[in-house]
Amino acid sequence: MNSAYRFLVGLIGLAAVVMSATLFLVKSGAFASPSFLNATTMALTLSTAIIFFFLKRTNPSQPLDFVRNFMLTLVLKIILGGCYVFVILRLDPAGANANVAFFIVGYILFTAYEVAWFAIQKNAE
Repeated sequence: MNSAYRFLVGLIGLAAVVMSATLFLVKSGAFASPSFLNATTMALTLSTAIIFFFLKRTNPSQPLDFVRNFMLTLVLKIILGGCYVFVILRLDPAGANANVAFFIVGYILFTAYEVAWFAIQKNAE
């Protein structure tokens, strides 16, 4: 099984765990349901997959290029994430707390998965 396939399986698994845990916590009354739960999960999953394939194409003999591209994707992800949160706040001001909290936690989890994956891959080389 190649690394891209394993990454995508793990990414989909992470998305399923994040959604399941969120729905469980909402049902138990721990916090309010984010109205953009599905959209946020899909956006984070797709952005992580796109970034993975972009960074996977980086020439492994040029580690500086990988670091430069990785930092570029992080900055773009932060800027686009801020735009996404702004749109969410404009569309649903009443559910802002739940939506933004879910986005921040999801952003951290998906970014940590991506960083851990590349750290393990680069250390194995």
